[in-house]
Amino acid sequence: MKRRVGYDNILGIMSGKLDLEWNDDDVVPATINPDLEFLFHQMVHLTLQVVGAREGECILDVGCGKATDAAKLSRTGAMVIGLEPSKVMLVRAKGEDSNVTLVQGIGESLPFRSCFFDKVMCKGALDHFLLPSKTMEEISRVLKPGGEVIIAIANFESLGFRIGKKADRIRAIFSGVDGQRKPWELPSDHTYKFDCPSLSNLAKGYFQIKEVKGMSLFFGVPWWGRVLSALPRPISYGILNALDKLARPFPSLADVIVMKCDSLSQYK
Repeated sequence: MKRRVGYDNILGIMSGKLDLEWNDDDVVPATINPDLEFLFHQMVHLTLQVVGAREGECILDVGCGKATDAAKLSRTGAMVIGLEPSKVMLVRAKGEDSNVTLVQGIGESLPFRSCFFDKVMCKGALDHFLLPSKTMEEISRVLKPGGEVIIAIANFESLGFRIGKKADRIRAIFSGVDGQRKPWELPSDHTYKFDCPSLSNLAKGYFQIKEVKGMSLFFGVPWWGRVLSALPRPISYGILNALDKLARPFPSLADVIVMKCDSLSQYK
């Protein structure tokens, strides 16, 4: 595999915008209610299900973090490469017992030759990148004709976030602004807010959208997590599973969007 050193790669490092020491210590809050626990677990499950890794396939995980998802893909017999810019996360990934090949790099300048991968996965990472459009262009380049890209991303215009924002505005009228960051506000380590239309518009410039699925409902609704925590676990998870199934055909309302696209080259 020939390494490509792109202008955006150099620019990102020199400008100080690229955090090579990023870690996921603050991703998971101290208190995890059933809705958030379910969301994390189901996002992994559904994304890997949509990827559908098979023995002998060559798969790239862009923004692999600790490479736990990549490790699960590798157990199918696929050859999996995990790409991650953070030196901290790569060290943690190396501590995992897996057959994943780890590479330091960024999505905007993939260090791989063209038409190399059968599938590319980008789960929960695209909204961290400096230039998502450049990342999509690079993914398109490294995909084989007939290859697939699977993107899973938080929906910042979900039904839960919409309800949460309206409820918060009403609460602020009576009790003032509390100053706490809300779930629908962009975290400091994110660069973009995606929703279903914006993700679709981005993907259509580089791929043929094959399917779009929604996952989970009502995360971000005030008190929702506490209500679920007060219920017996089988009941709360029964509710969450039912809502997850309901979300599947409605990605624009769901908490997470999972999109599968085909390489445009197979349509030419």
